[in-house]
This record gives sequence, C-alpha cells and structure tokens, in this order.
Amino acid sequence: MTLKTKALQLLKDPKFLYRAGQKIGELGVVGEERNRLAVLLACISRNLDEPVSVMGKGATGSGKTQQFRTPTRLFPPSCVIERAGLSGKALVYGKGSLAGKILFINEYRCGRDSQQLLRLLQSDREIRHEATTVRGSHRSTGTAVRSGTPVVLTTTTDDVVYPDDESRFASLFADERPSQTRAILVSKASAPISSTHDDLAVWQKAMSLLKRKPGDFCNPPEWLRFVAKRVPCGNVGVRRDWSRFLTFGQAVALCRRPLLQSTDVVDITFPDYCVAYNIFEPIFASRIRGLPSRELELSRVVATLNRRYRRPVSTREVASELGWKRSSVYKHAARAVRHRLVQYEAGTRQSNLKRLIARPDAPHGFLPRPRVVFDCNPGIGMEVRYVDPFTGKILVLRRKHSKSQS
Repeated sequence: MTLKTKALQLLKDPKFLYRAGQKIGELGVVGEERNRLAVLLACISRNLDEPVSVMGKGATGSGKTQQFRTPTRLFPPSCVIERAGLSGKALVYGKGSLAGKILFINEYRCGRDSQQLLRLLQSDREIRHEATTVRGSHRSTGTAVRSGTPVVLTTTTDDVVYPDDESRFASLFADERPSQTRAILVSKASAPISSTHDDLAVWQKAMSLLKRKPGDFCNPPEWLRFVAKRVPCGNVGVRRDWSRFLTFGQAVALCRRPLLQSTDVVDITFPDYCVAYNIFEPIFASRIRGLPSRELELSRVVATLNRRYRRPVSTREVASELGWKRSSVYKHAARAVRHRLVQYEAGTRQSNLKRLIARPDAPHGFLPRPRVVFDCNPGIGMEVRYVDPFTGKILVLRRKHSKSQS
C-alpha cells in the first residue's frame, strides 16, 4: 500500500480531527485538548486565503512550547520553519515565498526586532524593504521583496502583548490548574503510550493533501449570515476575529475533502460549525468580551447547572463539574460576580453558604449556540450529526418532538 493510499484512508475516517488530537497526545502533549486542535487547525489553514496565526500564553514551565511544536510534527518538515528568534530584517532577506509555511517563533519577545515586518506580512501578504547598497565608492538603493503569509505560531509569558500584535493572533492560554500539573507528573512517571511513531509520514502526507481548490468556499450558506448577524459588534476587533473564525471553519471543512467526489467543492456545513463552535467559542468569547476565559467558563457551567437542577448551585457542585479546586472556584466566582456574569443567591443561608445563579443579563458569548442556529434555520434539515472533536462521539441535533443532544 502506497503512502498516499494510507494517507487517504486516514483522511476518510469521519473522526479524522478527533484522531489527530489523540495523535498529538501520543506525541507527548498531556491534556490541553482544545489548544491541541486550535493549533492543528491553524496549521491546516496555511493553504487558505487568510491563514490564522496563534499565540500561546502562560507562565514559564506551563508547557506552551511543546503544545505548539508538537502539532507541527504532523505536517511535512518542508513547510515548517522553526526559529529561536529573528533579526530586524531577516524576514525580507530570507529565501523563497512564505506562502503555505508554518513559522514557529519559540518566544514572542525573541522576534521583537522583526515585529513590524511580520505585521506587514500578515496583513499585506508582501513586504518591500528599500535599503542602501554600496559597491566600491558607488552608492544606490535596492528593494528586497518577500511574499506569502505564513501561519505564525509563537508563545509568551505576557497576558497581553503590543496591541497591533494582539489583534493579529488568536490567543490560547495554557492550562495551569493543579489537576493539569498532576496529570503531567503522572504522565512523566508512566510508560509512553507509543514508543515509536512510524505513522508520522502518513500523517504528514495526509496534511499535505488538505488544500483549497478553485470554487471552494464560494457559496456561503444562508444560516452563516444568520450567525454573522448575532456576533456582538461592540468591539472593532470582532472584524478580525470573525474572519479568523471563518478560516478555522474552513479548515474544519477541508478535513472532509477526501469524503467528497473529486468534482465536488468544499463549503462550510452546519456540522462544521458545530465542531468549530465547540473548539473556538470559549477562545473568542474571552477575547471579544475582554474577560478572563476562566470566568466565562465558570459562568457557563453555573448556567448549565442552574438548568439541570432548577436551583442555585454551590461552589462544591461547580468545582465538581469543572474539575477545579474549590479555592479556585471561590476566587473566579468572586470575579465573575464583579463582572456581572453570575450573582449570589439573595438572603443568608446556614454556614454562610453562597450559592450561585447565572445572570439573565450576562454578556453573551461570541457565537450563537448550534441549537439556536439549528432551530432558527429550517433549511439546515430535520437532523444533523457531527463528531465531537474532544470525545469522538457522534452528537445529534433534531427538530422539535425528538430527543436531541448538543
């Protein structure tokens, strides 16, 4: 069986995206399921019209570099450029186009001398630098040109970077919870899942086949305009974030190409939206609202538990659902109350127990929930099935009078 045949078999697995996330885990990334898939889909976007750049944020030692480097191992080495840093003019004088490349700069600050040129390359797809040339006693000017927008991956210990750079990257925060630290310690004390990775060449070939073709993504569905009309527009940064989310959606859709006929074009389908929503809604909601992702996550869980139990919920119940320490729930709940995401139950209770209620006027997320989009757009159909990218399970949405999962 040829390498291409094996790669096509891999791509034709309906759970391909889930399998890719699992493979990244086998290669050494513990936990961080959302970040694994976000970096992977950013890398897949390298051949799309607007490649997505991603920045990992977290404390020193939180594993940011491994989270970002490991997914690149699933891509052909010829398209991955890893640099410890960049000098001021390195980008413009480098050899060859950067189109279709993944540029991994280990640390954001190490590329600070080149940040202006990198920003231009991300926005304009080309940089032109005029410089003085000297030949003997003759002086003149010459123009160096470098084209192509790469997917830029980098990491930083800063929560917020220079605004012009902040707006050009999707930010992913490392999981610094004690439970994640424990999982890493246990993993290091255990036998590796797989000591050999002979299938890496198959994965790399598969990723090389995921390319946009003429006609792809030219007919956006009506329900996508419904989504666009419900994205909050109070922050001008939503313009770039919406384009970024569409690119991620296209990357999810591109993973289905081998399942189509050779003459078919690829467009974002509603199941693609469901997958992209599950991965990216917390990332973009945190960004657009200017609120820490932990507070938004806590508020969503409180709302879910309120509906489940039909009453206010305790910090113990929230901690159990999230897998956090109760001390962390106390801390983030207090902040969520200040930001009007949740509120404490009125009155006093035994042992000063403060139960939590989701605020009905709390800020909404970045995207409407798939259930809302489905219910408001009959043209989607009577039933939708998609693969949960984190569990590999088949999830189903059905019209009224039928059971549904979302």
